[in-house]
Amino acid sequence: MKKIEPYKGIAVIYDEVRPSYPEKLIEDVICKTDLKINDRLLEIGPGTGKATVQFAEKGFNIHGIELGKDMAEVFRRKCAKYPKVSIEVASFDQWNAEEQEKFDMIYCAQAFHWLDVNIKYKKCYELLKDDGYLVLFWYKPNENETDSSKIINEKVEEVIRKYTVNLALPEGKPGRLAHSGISEDEERKAEIEESGLFKIIEKIDYIEEIQNSAEQCVKARKSVPAFASILDSMNEETIDKMDSEIIDIINDHGGEVGTTFDFSLYIAKKI
Repeated sequence: MKKIEPYKGIAVIYDEVRPSYPEKLIEDVICKTDLKINDRLLEIGPGTGKATVQFAEKGFNIHGIELGKDMAEVFRRKCAKYPKVSIEVASFDQWNAEEQEKFDMIYCAQAFHWLDVNIKYKKCYELLKDDGYLVLFWYKPNENETDSSKIINEKVEEVIRKYTVNLALPEGKPGRLAHSGISEDEERKAEIEESGLFKIIEKIDYIEEIQNSAEQCVKARKSVPAFASILDSMNEETIDKMDSEIIDIINDHGGEVGTTFDFSLYIAKKI
């Protein structure tokens, strides 16, 4: 069955509730790759421009390649005030740089796992200048929940199961492309090294805690393609009922859910 873009129709929610990246992470990228203000940066899968803006605010020249039209639309609105930032809607696997352009750094935030492993490293290698850098970073929720968050999340999962246990995608309706985005650090490290094209210079971890209101928690779930696919099979009335129950649970337990995120940065240099 043909799959639709993972973030089709949910790009605005994604931009509203997904975390940005630690400022220290951005500063480390700039420092450890010795980026200069006139260097040319290529961003793969910038989405709504969360990481883009963090680099653009510092004056860098950035070109983004984004598959999702809805994501790119939000990106353009956010980055309109940065004249050195541009975007193309295209699949990175199929995209070709103009006039064999070379980049000083290629980076990808929370998206490199979507790409074909047989293409992405070779293509990045070819697009980079000699001694250029490939910089990859991801985040994931920390597995060590607080007791309060654990209770809330268990109750919320019960509500979701109640509404979705017998749910099936309507016949003929395409599902979304989905990927958990979660991999073990050693798997990512091995994949980069096994390409034979890049040497990992440094791997750095960061941690940040984010507090979300009940309404933000509901939106955060809707920003995940796999869960959005489930909602694609439900009518608005049922979704509203489920949302209301989830919000009531969170409000009955203090009104906020704290989530700790683990961020992982990989800085690799072209061999």
